[in-house]
Amino acid sequence: MDTTMKTVLSILFLLIVAGIVGFILSQNFPVTRIGLIATNRLQDNFDSGFLDSDIWQFTRDGDVQASTIDVYDVDPSGKTDYRLRLQMDTLGTRDDTVKFQGIRSVQKVNFTDGKRISFDLDWNNQSNGCYLTAAMYLCPTATGGNPEEENDWLKIEYVGVPPGYNARCIIVSKSDRNIQYLLTEGWPEQKSGRQIEDQHISFILDRTALTITENGEEIYSTTTHDLKFTSAYIYLQMSSHSNYPNREVYFDNILVSVKG
Repeated sequence: MDTTMKTVLSILFLLIVAGIVGFILSQNFPVTRIGLIATNRLQDNFDSGFLDSDIWQFTRDGDVQASTIDVYDVDPSGKTDYRLRLQMDTLGTRDDTVKFQGIRSVQKVNFTDGKRISFDLDWNNQSNGCYLTAAMYLCPTATGGNPEEENDWLKIEYVGVPPGYNARCIIVSKSDRNIQYLLTEGWPEQKSGRQIEDQHISFILDRTALTITENGEEIYSTTTHDLKFTSAYIYLQMSSHSNYPNREVYFDNILVSVKG
């Protein structure tokens, strides 16, 4: 085959490929990307023993001495009990920053028609939980940093109270950068907090209503939650101020299901 014929065939091949690509693009076939589509169900009890990158991504913000985000077996008896472990050491870090780390769901949860979102939090019997937090955020935007910096979200958070054995629960929403405290447990007038251990939290929400339960008891409910979004990423997060030795909290049994 001479050079001229090879050139002609190459041009024909390129024209055919260009035509196929043009046809595909003209058909407006749906394109889905992990992280942009909304899911009707999400479930992870971490029993695989590792953090599934198809479900979760890491989030971090602020300087730390050492940190761990992994799946850890908390049962010393030999029976496996895998949980998400968030661990942070902030000794010697900057005093003017709070440090955040955790995970974010790859996909959004769409709660337009009603969803139940539940999870377990193990506060891990902190000997000094001062300025330690453990939180779950629902946030419509994706970030690899701290979701609290985003314009819209809803969170439930446990905050360590001096002298460090107790904690208090807060529920907060942010809409167009305006923050509203929905539950504070009497803070700041009531400063003693309460003892928490293994907390089972459940959100039941749709486009207008929201109910939150803790260990089976309702702690907040409204028929008009005023959230500006109807789908959101799930963030599981811990934070700490500077100059605290290694501390850790655990999350488990993440479940998103149709409200029932």
